[in-house]
Amino acid sequence: MASFQYKAIAPGGKVINDVMDAASESDVTKMIFSKGYRPINITKVKGDKESSEGSGEIQFFKKKVKTEQIVLFTRELVTLLKAGVPMLTAIEALAAQSSKEMGEILDKVYVAVMSGKSFSQALREHPKVFPLLYVNSVYAGEMSGSLDEVLERMVAVLSKDEETKKKVKGAMQYPIFVVVAMVIAFYVLLTQVVPKFADIFAGMNMELPIFTKILIALSEMGQKYGLVIIGMLGVGGALFKYYTSTEKGRLWWDTTVMKVPVIGDLVKKSSMARFTKMFETLNKSGLPILQTLDTVSKAVGNKAIEISLRNVALGVEKGQGISGSLKKENLFPPMVIRMISIGEQSGSLDEMLGSVAQHYDMEVEHAIKALTSMIEPVLTVVIGGAVVVMAFGIFLPMWGMVGAVQ
Repeated sequence: MASFQYKAIAPGGKVINDVMDAASESDVTKMIFSKGYRPINITKVKGDKESSEGSGEIQFFKKKVKTEQIVLFTRELVTLLKAGVPMLTAIEALAAQSSKEMGEILDKVYVAVMSGKSFSQALREHPKVFPLLYVNSVYAGEMSGSLDEVLERMVAVLSKDEETKKKVKGAMQYPIFVVVAMVIAFYVLLTQVVPKFADIFAGMNMELPIFTKILIALSEMGQKYGLVIIGMLGVGGALFKYYTSTEKGRLWWDTTVMKVPVIGDLVKKSSMARFTKMFETLNKSGLPILQTLDTVSKAVGNKAIEISLRNVALGVEKGQGISGSLKKENLFPPMVIRMISIGEQSGSLDEMLGSVAQHYDMEVEHAIKALTSMIEPVLTVVIGGAVVVMAFGIFLPMWGMVGAVQ
C-alpha cells in the first residue's frame, strides 16, 4: 500500500484535499468516484515508506519504457477497442498486465482520462514515453472518429522505425567490438611488450628500422602520458556530448553526418523514410497540414531536416504548396518532391507518400547491407596494417641481431 494525496470536487462544489492509502492511482480514482467526488489531481506522497524503500530501486536508475512496450500496448488497445471495450476499461486492464514501468504510466493515464481529459491530453502529459507524433495521431483519430485505425497505423510506423534502428545498431556492433578489442590489445603490447624489446635493442647499440622507432615512440608516449591522454579523451567526449545536445551543436552534427560517405547516404535515406511515413500517417488521420508538418519536423530525428520542414510549413502557409516549398530546400531528393507534387495535383497525396516510404524502406535495407559488406574488408585492411607495423617493428631488428651474430 502507498499513500496518495488527492484534490477533488465534492457534489456541492467544495474542494476536498485529503490523503488516501491505496495500491495504485487507479484504485484511488475509483474510491474518489465512489464517494461522489470528481478528482482534480492525484500525487503519490514523496516521503512514503513504500515509494522510498519498498520500490527496490533508486529513481535515478528507473527503467525507461521501450518502444516495444508502446507497440504492444497500442496493438492490444486496438484489439480491445474493436471488441467494443470502453476506453477506461481497456486502459485499466492493460495497466494491470503491463510491465511495472509501463503500468505506472498507464495508471496515470487512466486517472487523467477518468478525471475528464481526453486520451490524447492524458498521453501528452508523458512526453518521454509517448512521442509527439503518437500524441498528435491519437488527437487526430479522436477528432475524426477513427482512433482504432490511427492506432493501427501507429503500430506499423513504430514497429518499422524500431526495426530499422535495430538493423543499423546490429550493423555497427561488430566493427565497434573489433575496434575496441584492437585498441586494448595494442595498448597492452605498447605498454607491456614493446618496452622490454626496447631495452634489449638499446643494449645492442644498433640502428633501428623506422617501424621500431615508431613503436618505441608510441610506447614511451603511452607510458608517460597514458592517463593524460585517456583523461583528455574523456573530457573531449563529455564536451562533445554537451555541445551536440545544444541547438547549434545538434544542427552541426546532423549536417556533418549527412556528408560522411556511405553513412551519410544511409542517414538521408532513413530520414526520408521516416519523413514520408510519418507524413502519410498524420495526413491520413485528418490533422491540419501545418500541424502535420510541425509534428513531423520534430519527430524525423534530424535537426537539419527539422529546420527545412519548418521553412516548408512557412511556404505552405503563404500558399506555395508542399512540393513548391520542398524545392527551395536542398535536403529533399528530386523523387520525393516529384511524387508529392503528383500527389497534390491528383489528390492522391497519401498514396504517393506511401509509395515513397516503401521505396526508401528498401533503400535503407540496401544501404545497411552495403555498409556491412564494406566494413569487413576495411577492418581487415586496418587490422592487417597494424599487425604488419607491429611485427616489422619487433622482428626486423631481431633479424638484424641474428645476422650480426652469425
